[in-house]
Amino acid sequence: MQTQAVIFDLDGLLVDTEPLHRRVFNATLARHGIAYEIQDEEFGREFVGISQCENSEYLITRFGIRASAEELTREHRAEYERIIVDPKNLVMMPGAPILFGELQGRGMTMAIASGSPRRQVETILNGLGIASLFRAIVTGSDVAKLKPAPDAYLRACDELCMDAAHCLALEDSASGAMAAQAAGLRVVVVPNRYTRHQDLAVADARVENLAQVIQWL
Repeated sequence: MQTQAVIFDLDGLLVDTEPLHRRVFNATLARHGIAYEIQDEEFGREFVGISQCENSEYLITRFGIRASAEELTREHRAEYERIIVDPKNLVMMPGAPILFGELQGRGMTMAIASGSPRRQVETILNGLGIASLFRAIVTGSDVAKLKPAPDAYLRACDELCMDAAHCLALEDSASGAMAAQAAGLRVVVVPNRYTRHQDLAVADARVENLAQVIQWL
């Protein structure tokens, strides 16, 4: 099928936000008196591609934190949003500008399908000055079930008025790739240092950076 639209995940795929999340989780542990630092391997295995509420439940179970998952999630979101409001903390992943230029040159439609809350997604896109590139922006605030459920991709295709078979999904994690595949999209994965160990076999292709996606359009 000819690709008519490219639908991007956000965190870890388009923008290098995973180190910011890891920083906030470690600050949460310190704030609760726990002398432990989550390293890259554990973060990629236990946190990436999973909802913030589930991340909070993991911390509570693993470290015996006396707080509810809702309380920890609120703490995390408040600190994370304080960080991302400063554009200096936002870095696009390698190859993103090249891919954007190619897609714009071809007149192809772009969209976002993220599991993060709308406030965070819009803060990041506006901070980088790229919000106007996307015809549809679907967030975790807009769907009943987060990835690996297909809801975000189904809604993005619906908002674009396009058949999923004509849309290409770009993801960095196993849960995201499963979501896109379940929605009927072709999937190219661009793993980062936190997700490269994950089982990404569900994807149609795997590349090293966003510029290499061009060959799969």
